Amino acid sequence: MRRVLRWTLVLLLLATLLYAGKLSVTYTAYNLTCCTQADIDRLWQPGTTVELHWMVESRTRIKVLDQVLFDVSSPPDHRVVITADLTGAATVHGSVIAMDDRTRPSTTPVTTFLLPTDLPPGYYNLGLYWSYRDGGIGDPTNFVRVGTQ
Repeated sequence: MRRVLRWTLVLLLLATLLYAGKLSVTYTAYNLTCCTQADIDRLWQPGTTVELHWMVESRTRIKVLDQVLFDVSSPPDHRVVITADLTGAATVHGSVIAMDDRTRPSTTPVTTFLLPTDLPPGYYNLGLYWSYRDGGIGDPTNFVRVGTQ
């Protein structure tokens, strides 16, 4: 009886190792965080172009059976779309960044805002949004000041 149990355990262990080895993948994923503090802290002038310079970060992700272990923020299809909006007395949409989280961007990603010349002065909310196939996340808690000096 012990011999049968031992062989059953050995075969079960081998099957588990083979199964896990074929269905798990480790890869480096890249994500973007916004922005340099200098981008946000400066006075944004109406009639100018403002750039937000994103920072690239990487982390190791392990996928088993299409589920990510140790990092649940991985997009299931690896596509990420990042948008930014300036809202307050008016709304200004920034340029869109699209990326694959498995590929490091070749240049520093930049979101560009073309501020209208008649943009009213004041404090504006800078909303940042990361969209994935099945949803997304946002960071609507950044404030910038628009005005003339």
